[in-house]
Amino acid sequence: MKGFVVLAIVLLIPTIGYFQKQHFEHRLRPQLKAAVEDMLKEEGVENPSVNLTYLDAVIAGRVETDAQRTAVAARINAMPGVRVPPGGNKLHTFGWIRIARSDERYRGEGVISKDLGVGARLGKSHAGFLKLQVGWDDDLERRETVEVPEAVERWDEFLLYYFRGTGNRSVELRVGGLTMRGDATAGLRSDWLSKASEVVAKNEVFDEFALHPSIYHFPGYLALSMTDETTLAGLRKRLGANTVEFVVGKEELPNTERGKAVAAARAILNAGEHARYVVGGHPARTGNVTSNGQLARKRAQEVVKVLVEHGVLRSQLEVVSFGVTTVGKRDNQVEIVVK
Repeated sequence: MKGFVVLAIVLLIPTIGYFQKQHFEHRLRPQLKAAVEDMLKEEGVENPSVNLTYLDAVIAGRVETDAQRTAVAARINAMPGVRVPPGGNKLHTFGWIRIARSDERYRGEGVISKDLGVGARLGKSHAGFLKLQVGWDDDLERRETVEVPEAVERWDEFLLYYFRGTGNRSVELRVGGLTMRGDATAGLRSDWLSKASEVVAKNEVFDEFALHPSIYHFPGYLALSMTDETTLAGLRKRLGANTVEFVVGKEELPNTERGKAVAAARAILNAGEHARYVVGGHPARTGNVTSNGQLARKRAQEVVKVLVEHGVLRSQLEVVSFGVTTVGKRDNQVEIVVK
């Protein structure tokens, strides 16, 4: 009799195990998986998924921040009967990247994936054009759990276009937007906005530019036609003191302002024939843009006539209509800057 009981127990053990496994597979595991999925949705995880192997839950999806990524895994670990094993937290966060140039030195910032060779690719793509210094991207944080905006794969041409020429500026790329900041002119701003719309959708392009009348007004602009800093500083001071004011809506040079143009001519003559200058009219910020620009240019030509009459070589002078600026009030002025 005792042997029969033992035999019956031995035969029942696999059967009990089978039914326990069936119970887990068809009832308990679906319930646990559904509970974990509900928690991921409650936490706002995008495209959540759960792979449950016995009581180990491998979770995936996208969250806003790295802190949220950690908090979500902690909540699941606190659930009865479930745990997130080492390596089981596959939640991803959005990455971002910012490239800035200040005084001809570049700097990279952001959070990117470990396999994104942004430094090597930029250095190769631009072949020294951007003058990338060793260590320019040291501030980039690299993580395995980061998704980089897809647009980063197609913005090389934009970077080359955006960073050519002088001036301090930056561009920042995140999911949902590309933002440009720094020094610009109205014309450059228009060009850059158009070029950026080739990288992301037009409604995802943003800018926070400080608009200047010309590139020669950018902070830190280095004149190419005059390298002696002491002479240049004195010349700029004299030219700045002799900015010519025009009557609103009038093209003619006022007699009261003629002396300023003559004084500017003397300063230019004293500086020598090697220097080059831009004589620009500042257009009004209100009214018709085209007619305002045409009037500004005609005013600049009037000033050039006086400069040439008093001995300045015409070949030293370039006549332009400056762009509208967001800094200072310059309407109805003609200004001479060293090129």
